Amino acid sequence: MAPFLGEKGCQVFTVPVHPSHTIEHRAGEIERFVESHPALSASPLNLIAHSMGGLEARLLARRWGPDKVRSVTTLATPHRGSFLADLLDAPPGIRSLIRWAAPGIRDLTRREMERFNEANPDVPGIHYLSIVAEASFRTRSVPLWPFYLILRVHSGPNDGQVSADSQEWGEVLERVASDHVQLIGMRVGVLPSGRFDHLALYGRIVEELARRGC
Repeated sequence: MAPFLGEKGCQVFTVPVHPSHTIEHRAGEIERFVESHPALSASPLNLIAHSMGGLEARLLARRWGPDKVRSVTTLATPHRGSFLADLLDAPPGIRSLIRWAAPGIRDLTRREMERFNEANPDVPGIHYLSIVAEASFRTRSVPLWPFYLILRVHSGPNDGQVSADSQEWGEVLERVASDHVQLIGMRVGVLPSGRFDHLALYGRIVEELARRGC
């Protein structure tokens, strides 16, 4: 998760969070990071967050309000959950293991996200933007192909982890041909075609936020 802030130029902070803990736990990590950093704690923020990080950003936006948060931009975030999380949370044996090893997975089920959305409505005065990623076999990391096929059959276009419909929140700023991990510059296994330019995407987001005066 990378908050962008500043009225003159921009300053970017990347916030390390637990890779698989709950939304509440990860939001607490971000909150403590912000509170401990003078430049962050004293400035309004534009939150830019990938995947599950977008849910923490929405949670914190509700807590902090428009005086602290100007905008929330989410990339490939499962705002309505992911069928893949439903599958992992279904078999009793696997469910127990997942809840022990990666408790955040259950938060990403469609049922839990319905509850999350009810508890965390958009805050008036905060801009909500989203980047939606969709990719074909030609542009997707090979290890994500099975997940892509499962989601394609069940949920339609997707990025190998989250359906395109679930990624939409607020104003859709851009739709990009990328898989879930290429959005943050990662590559899982072999790519059938060239890499996605994630830095250019983040640059466009920051430029758009500046243009809007966020």
